[in-house]
Amino acid sequence: MNSLIERWNSIDWNRYFDRELMIVLVLLTALGLVIMTSSSLVVAEKKQYDNVYYFFDKQVIFMILGLVLAFIAYQIRLGFWQELGVKLLPIVVLMLLLVLIPGIGREINGSRRWISLGVFTIQISEVAKLITLMYLAGYMVRHGKELAHSLSYKPILLPLAAVGVIGALLLLEPDFGTMLVITISSFALLFLGGVRLERLFLIIAGSIVLMIPLLMMGYRGKRMLAFLNPWEHATDSGYQTIHALMAIGNGGWFGTGLGGGVLKLYVPEPHNDYIFSVLAEEFGFIGIVIVLFLFAWLVQRAFVIGFNADKAKLYYGAYLAYGIAFWIGFQALFHIGVNMNLLPSKGLTLPFISYGGSSLLVTFIAMGLLMRVHRETQFTLYGLPTKKRAKVKTSSRMVKNA
Repeated sequence: MNSLIERWNSIDWNRYFDRELMIVLVLLTALGLVIMTSSSLVVAEKKQYDNVYYFFDKQVIFMILGLVLAFIAYQIRLGFWQELGVKLLPIVVLMLLLVLIPGIGREINGSRRWISLGVFTIQISEVAKLITLMYLAGYMVRHGKELAHSLSYKPILLPLAAVGVIGALLLLEPDFGTMLVITISSFALLFLGGVRLERLFLIIAGSIVLMIPLLMMGYRGKRMLAFLNPWEHATDSGYQTIHALMAIGNGGWFGTGLGGGVLKLYVPEPHNDYIFSVLAEEFGFIGIVIVLFLFAWLVQRAFVIGFNADKAKLYYGAYLAYGIAFWIGFQALFHIGVNMNLLPSKGLTLPFISYGGSSLLVTFIAMGLLMRVHRETQFTLYGLPTKKRAKVKTSSRMVKNA
């Protein structure tokens, strides 16, 4: 027994897990579960579910499943994920096509984004975020020098085509918010990969020109008008925005208290697209600052993990960590921006906090991969994960089998 305790105490657990990342994940997940429960009780009652904790129960199930999947992802070496990214991309494209077919894709609130797997449905666009970043990270490892130094546009055409096809399919669902997150995260990752800034500016400018007509058509045009002046559209497209702003203002410095908010009584999706406004109303300005700090902390840890992987010459892990940082950071900013009417409405979840099984599962898997990048980096830089042998260099075979 004593020998087991000594062996346990001898292990340097920092080699396996990034402690700060683990802390911020626990805090965000716990906060999300609390505020999601508070905002969803009324929704469950309005939809006449037998159990007012219906959404809480489902979120806990997805959370447990997400932890299991994250642990599995964490156990698999990065080389496997690097090879898998290229193979998964066409599968995701095929699934994005299938979801558009009536009878296969499930339509909810006018959008066709889900495929039923019997027990639960999965939102393919959430999966597309992670697979796109995995593919781009691998592509930049294989073609990094060409992306950075080639005078031709040819090296950048393939990743842009992949992102463009996925973005076009997402627009057909429609899921403009996810398309925007994937596109901007991809451009940021390509910039870190060495693509010249002037080339990216030309590509971004061309993308904006193409998207302007899309922004002014159909429901997007109504959302744009509501964004510019929500008070003129208070009874239709600006309804949720106005109530979200009122809720944020009602929160004041310290909020109305957990369960004391009134926004969830009026907007249709308070536990999802507008959960930040519920949080702001019930926890006030202090709660807003805490949430912003936690997301900034998470993104900072992802960048640190990526920087250390880059230093260890684990370039795939570095790009993957950077991509996850951009994804989580941009999505959180877009969600908060929509709730505060700083951006037009897009229907994006707030990672770890909003209700949504697919979002939670994919985000947890991403965190498992991020921890794996940390683990392989630590093994490469410092050797065996024990205090007594902290300075011993590990072989490449040891890292591969870790």
